[in-house]
Amino acid sequence: MSRLGDTIRAARVKARLTEKALGKKCGLAESNIKDIESGKKIVSDEQAQRILKVLGVDNPISTELEVAAEPPVKLRPKPRAYILPVEEQNAPDAAAQAESNDAWLDALGGVVKRVPVMSPDGVVIDHMLTPIVSGKIEGGAPDKVLYYRCPDDMLRGFRVYAGDLLLVVPASRAEDDRLMLVEYQGERLVRKLLKLDGGRIQMQAFDHEFSAVVGTIQTVKVLGRCVRLVRSL
Repeated sequence: MSRLGDTIRAARVKARLTEKALGKKCGLAESNIKDIESGKKIVSDEQAQRILKVLGVDNPISTELEVAAEPPVKLRPKPRAYILPVEEQNAPDAAAQAESNDAWLDALGGVVKRVPVMSPDGVVIDHMLTPIVSGKIEGGAPDKVLYYRCPDDMLRGFRVYAGDLLLVVPASRAEDDRLMLVEYQGERLVRKLLKLDGGRIQMQAFDHEFSAVVGTIQTVKVLGRCVRLVRSL
């Protein structure tokens, strides 16, 4: 039997009622009352309260559905952001580290090169270690190549976005359908070039829409050819 079944049976016997008589008073079949008392049938809380009320049980609440008082559950504290430990360096240690880095660069001088990263106004804003293969970097002299940092999304149509780096090797002539670093009207910029008749050069950009500016070989100074795209994640 169940706790609820025991309670109902005890109250029914005390009230001198048969299962059939109790069923009539509650609107249930005799077999239902028997199954409830034996624990074979689980009734809703509403039905249990109705049966117990008919039997005159005080505070007729389903003993099957009572939930024992449980201690309050303590909430886990909100996790704190993990911060990577940083070792503090004093001046002598920092200087020693710098000397060590310089020594490594000297040892790897024929393998990698600290290539400058330049902004459109020609200012070096960073350096990137770039491998040297057969004494060249993408076919250019290691001390002549540079990275150009794109300042905007004017080349997004060519899958080049603001902040991307373009490795540029020296070149002095325009090449069709190639991204090239040029100087035009006192500004350094990367555009896809197309040579036109009469010594004219079309400089193509593609932000949300395609646009082009036409100059001449006298006004468009070619500085280099873009050979590699570096994108930060």
